[in-house]
Amino acid sequence: MARATRGLAAVLAAILAVLMLPPFLAAGAAAADDAEVAAYRRAVEQRFAQWLEALWPDAQAAGISRATFDANLNGLKLNWSLPQLVLPDPAAPGGPRLPQSLAQAMAPKHQPEFDAPVLYFPEGTLTALSATGRAKITELGPTLVAIQKKYGVPASILVAIWGRETGFGKIDAPYDAIGAIATQGFMGRRPDEFRKQLIVALKIVQEGHATRAQLKSSWAGAMGYTQFMPTDFENYAVDFDGDGKRDIWNSIADSLASTANSLKAQGWDGSKTWGYEVKLPQGFDCTLQGLDKERPISEWMKLGVARVRDQAFPQNALADPAFLVLPAGLKGPAFLATDNFSVLKLYNNSDVYAIFVGHVADMIATNASAKFVGAWQPVERLPRDRIQRFQEVLVAQGHDVGKVDGLAGFKTRAAIGLTEKRLDLPLTCYPSQRLVDAVMKEASVTRP
Repeated sequence: MARATRGLAAVLAAILAVLMLPPFLAAGAAAADDAEVAAYRRAVEQRFAQWLEALWPDAQAAGISRATFDANLNGLKLNWSLPQLVLPDPAAPGGPRLPQSLAQAMAPKHQPEFDAPVLYFPEGTLTALSATGRAKITELGPTLVAIQKKYGVPASILVAIWGRETGFGKIDAPYDAIGAIATQGFMGRRPDEFRKQLIVALKIVQEGHATRAQLKSSWAGAMGYTQFMPTDFENYAVDFDGDGKRDIWNSIADSLASTANSLKAQGWDGSKTWGYEVKLPQGFDCTLQGLDKERPISEWMKLGVARVRDQAFPQNALADPAFLVLPAGLKGPAFLATDNFSVLKLYNNSDVYAIFVGHVADMIATNASAKFVGAWQPVERLPRDRIQRFQEVLVAQGHDVGKVDGLAGFKTRAAIGLTEKRLDLPLTCYPSQRLVDAVMKEASVTRP
């Protein structure tokens, strides 16, 4: 609450300075606004307590005892510091409305995956992670060999995930997992998913896999060395060090083997790589990107797609299906991805995340360069709500943009390319202010 109050005070100070209100009026306005925010929060907390109690039938059906339920949820408060919360308005039926100052102070922040793609690949970070990753493979050699033999997932991929997620265990998880997950379940973007995660988190505590104090997580409830959600733990965690416990919080062996088990269970093919950086011929049609345009590598070669640095595709991979990934459209590097790329996206549903993990793994395994051959060109960073409205208009025009969420996924990028062609704009397959303005203007003209 202190963070919101400081932000609120700054907003009020600026407004009052413009209006040149006397100090005693300024203080009164700030006090009134503080009272409004406090009343709103009290109402939301009361509704949250009711929401928690309403979880009991489902928790009981899942095998949670009343003692576990009460010990972990009674008196639990919302974590207002979490990002990307959807604040209820009103606080409850018939309750106070969301104060504008609080809405502004808690405006959602972007995750790295939602920003300009180039920002996800700082060369210093890539180099440091790959160097430490090679050292970890040497240090944990026998364990990683055994994990790779059992699950078919390369040690370099597992170590790259470990490095990306927690800096090889050096990045602390600062949140109480149950509090974070409950907050997300009550007023996050995916309430149904987090409601399920909360019940499984209670099972983890009840079954003695970890104490409540040990259940530390990211703001989204991900835990352990490689950031498992509670359902990931339930479905994929394994005891690999043989001590009788599935311990993703303290055992590196258990954590990396659990990660390998999750990837294998979700379709990882040990005979394939994750993908290849490629170069496209001049004038290539970027609307051919995406999983729905998958075709054998040999067919991509006929279209003029080639590996960078004059490398050849492996002969035994030419019949393998692959799809084109252009995270920045034609304004950045290009990749041919295999089904293993899609498996990495099940771990974190982001093209740039999967590319990051695959690229660091390649750097670890082959000492590859941190630099991509394809250059990242400048892209415009448009507000997410603006992109979401743009997607809504594209859907109304008959395009398949995938999920309408304000993020330029491959279906949105392909739809952008088709629209650029129609409007006779330079083909990029990436959102620009010029394109968005043109499409939004069309929508306003055609709106009845």
